[in-house]
Amino acid sequence: MTQPTSAKPVNGVITPRHQTAKRHQRVVPLSYQAAGLAFNLAGLVNQRWTANTLSELWFRVFKRKVSANTQAFWQSAEQTLSLSVNQHQLPLHLWGSGPLVVCLHGWSGSGVQFRHFVQPLVEAGYQVATFDAPGHGSHPNTHSHLLEFSDSLLAIQQQVAKVHCVLAHSFGAMATTTAQLRGFEPEKLVMLAPHLDVEEMFSTYAGLLNLRQGITAKFKQQVGLKMQDLLAAEDPWQLFNVKRLVPTNTCGLLVSDSNDQEVTQAQFGLIAQNWSKAKHLQTEGLGHFRLLKDPQVIKQTVSFVSEELTAS
Repeated sequence: MTQPTSAKPVNGVITPRHQTAKRHQRVVPLSYQAAGLAFNLAGLVNQRWTANTLSELWFRVFKRKVSANTQAFWQSAEQTLSLSVNQHQLPLHLWGSGPLVVCLHGWSGSGVQFRHFVQPLVEAGYQVATFDAPGHGSHPNTHSHLLEFSDSLLAIQQQVAKVHCVLAHSFGAMATTTAQLRGFEPEKLVMLAPHLDVEEMFSTYAGLLNLRQGITAKFKQQVGLKMQDLLAAEDPWQLFNVKRLVPTNTCGLLVSDSNDQEVTQAQFGLIAQNWSKAKHLQTEGLGHFRLLKDPQVIKQTVSFVSEELTAS
C-alpha cells in the first residue's frame, strides 16, 4: 500500500510536496454517460421537466444493500442510542469510554466507512460514535440535505455529550463546518478529503453527465431554489465556499490525496491556506476513499486527536 508522504513541517503545518490545480483525469462510468445522453435528449423536448428531475436526483441518496459485514459492525457497538434529529430517529453507535470522537461520513456514504478508526481510538482512551445520516444506510428515506447532516451533530452535542473531535469525510466536512456556524463546538476537527465548495461540487456533477449548457443552467436554478427554501437564504450558492466554511478558530488536521478525483488540489490548497490552525497531511495514491482505511492516516489521525490543545 502506498504510504502517505509529506515535506517537513513548516510553522506546525505539514505541507504537501506537490500541488496541482486539477484533479487526475477520471473515467466517466457508462451509466453516467447514458444518463447524461438521456437527460440531454429529454431537455430538447421539455427543459423544465428535465431540470426538475435532475434537481430531485441532486438530493437523492444512492444506497447499497446493507451487507452482513456492515450489520456485524453495527452489532459490535457497546452501546446504541436513539438520536432525535428533527423528525428522524437515528441509531447512534458507540464504542469505548472517554472524550467523545464523532465520525461523520459523506454523501451516499455510511458510518461503517470509519470502522478502521474505532479500535485505535478506543485503545487511545476515547469514546467513538458513528451513525448513518438521515436518508442513508437503513434509514427509510431516500433523500436528504446538508442541514440534516449538520443537525445530527448538533443533536449529539445536545443529547449525548460535548464533542472532543469530529472525523469528517468529504461532504461530511461541509456539514460539520456548517454546524459550527450554527452553534456546534467541537474542540478539534479532522477533515479527510473535505469538500467545502458547492459550486465545484455542482460543476463536477454536471460535468460527469456532460449536460448541455442550457440544461445545466436550468438545473442549477432549480437546485438553488430548493436550497434557498431549505436555508431561508437569498443566494445559497454564496453560502458554501472555502473562505466562509473553513473553521479558522478550530484546531485541525486536513488530510488530502494527490490522486483525489472528487475534489481539486486547488480546493485543498485553499483550505490549507485559510486554515492556519490546522496541520496538512498530503498522501499519494489513496484517492478520495482509500485514505479512510490507510494505516498511516489512521495512526496520524489518532496521534492528532490525542495531542493536548495549546493556547494560540
